[in-house]
Amino acid sequence: MPFIPHTPADVSEMLSVIGAGCIDELFDEIPEALKAAALDGVPPGRCEMEVARLMTERAAADGRLLNFIGAGAYEHHIPAPVWAIATRGEFYSAYTPYQAEASQGTLQLIYEYQSMICALCGMEAANASLYDGASAVAEACLMAIRANRGSESRRILMPRTVNPTYSKVAQTIARHQGVEFDTPAFDRLTGCMSVEALQSSLGSGSYAALVIQQPNFFGNLEDVDALTDWAHANRMLVIAVVNPISLALYKPPGDWGSEGKRGADIVCGEGQPLGVPLACGGPYFGFMATRLSHVRQMPGRIVGAPSTRKAGPASR
Repeated sequence: MPFIPHTPADVSEMLSVIGAGCIDELFDEIPEALKAAALDGVPPGRCEMEVARLMTERAAADGRLLNFIGAGAYEHHIPAPVWAIATRGEFYSAYTPYQAEASQGTLQLIYEYQSMICALCGMEAANASLYDGASAVAEACLMAIRANRGSESRRILMPRTVNPTYSKVAQTIARHQGVEFDTPAFDRLTGCMSVEALQSSLGSGSYAALVIQQPNFFGNLEDVDALTDWAHANRMLVIAVVNPISLALYKPPGDWGSEGKRGADIVCGEGQPLGVPLACGGPYFGFMATRLSHVRQMPGRIVGAPSTRKAGPASR
């Protein structure tokens, strides 16, 4: 059993209910002669992280390849409870909950997932979900063109600080739908985009959206407030491409921009850092969140919670 959820308090309560003084009393029918004596040399028990670290160190003594793939695929510690929950039959065998009355657990799980993504991103609605981070960026670009009522442009500003794989996938998916991508250069001293570099792109026409990756592909932090304000001032939507783990520390995209101004309009990214194991580079899953004003343009499925109102007195 990889994960035992019972706390000492749970065990104590169980023993008191059945009238046993300790765990050993549950096995008192076993003759003493058959019970193993104390095992000399066996160290005291350790917590999960300590055991994992010890086994990793011992495995490394035999030689171990280092993983430098990065770029959306990262090695993270995945706690045992994640495996214990995710491998339950009602989760790993479920696909689409067509029969709602028989899928309440799955629907509740998806709803909680969407709520978590909204909280991390500072958005109002999230879907569940998309194929991977790269296709999520492509869908976000198509969504921005549909949602931007202030511009008829079908052009997207995709800076070179965005993951090049995401950029290539977005162009492959969207170019046959009449979408054009411009890739302005970045400041090679800072490894970031600047408003000045973006401003020079406006000479060739208008754009529907600006894509901002934070942290960017080089691991640097963009000046997201200045970039967001500039995009909105030029009638563009802002597509934020983020690492969900980083949002525990960094400003959520919903708060990007100067105080009192709106933040990013669409947020997407790769969900692998949330605990999906490495699998030869993917695919994993893409997440997406947006504001309620754009929710009807968002692709994918959404699980919602119904709201009810208590009926008032009948009118006469």
